[in-house]
Amino acid sequence: MRVCQRMNNYKIDKSKNIGNVIFVVEGGRPDTGGTELRLLKKIFADILGYEVQELRRGSDEFIGYGSNAQCRVFALNLPKNQLTEMTEEALDELYRRLNVEFNIKPEDCPIFYLYDRDYLSYKRNELRRKYVMKYTDPYGDEEGNQGQLLLSYPAVESYLLSCIQDNVFLQSYFLGKDLKPEVAKTGFSEEDIETDEHLIHAVTEMNRGLEAFNLGEYDLDNLAPTLLGVYDYQQEKQKTDATFSLLSLISMALLELGIITEYEDSDIDDNANDSVL
Repeated sequence: MRVCQRMNNYKIDKSKNIGNVIFVVEGGRPDTGGTELRLLKKIFADILGYEVQELRRGSDEFIGYGSNAQCRVFALNLPKNQLTEMTEEALDELYRRLNVEFNIKPEDCPIFYLYDRDYLSYKRNELRRKYVMKYTDPYGDEEGNQGQLLLSYPAVESYLLSCIQDNVFLQSYFLGKDLKPEVAKTGFSEEDIETDEHLIHAVTEMNRGLEAFNLGEYDLDNLAPTLLGVYDYQQEKQKTDATFSLLSLISMALLELGIITEYEDSDIDDNANDSVL
């Protein structure tokens, strides 16, 4: 059990060996890659110094950033954007390509699915039943469901604001298109995520939101109750005022992989690979 609590101190361990990790994300065009792919490249290649292999929607070739055989992140677009198009056939084709080109087997890797809440894309209870409750463990559950769905409410831009603003959970928007203009006003984009402090600030902001939802303590080895609790809280809020509190769960992946860890003041050492805040 790895229990996290609100407002703890965090540090980044750039020496952490994460092996091979798979991210399946929405968004993306062959020419630009989309916000999610660019975000993963900034975090894992530019800041952490890992290798990133990116496969954009409609592209026949992987685009590589960096070289690190011990720490490789595979950032993949599905052929279609919606989470409802994440079929076994579509995933099998992605994983087949990983196996052929990199000799990677998905069952040997943690898998994360990064998607927006995207309220208008689902039938009543469809997202909760078919996805939130099913994809809860990046390493696979007892029923054989592998992969963890980490939603951003209402969209991935919540993560961007979490890197630079305080108490973002107090802001509310219905759709990603409502949030995008507000993010644009800040002049901050995924391309501006450059420091360890940005990543740690995002974790802290996620925890502030979870605390506001009465979910401030969670177990990284059993996140299913927390993921469902966030979804249900946001659903009730949407019924009340037709908006979602800004909250992105992307930081959970960095915590689960051990890249960002908690520390006590007495644990601080002079390790040059660790950045603390």
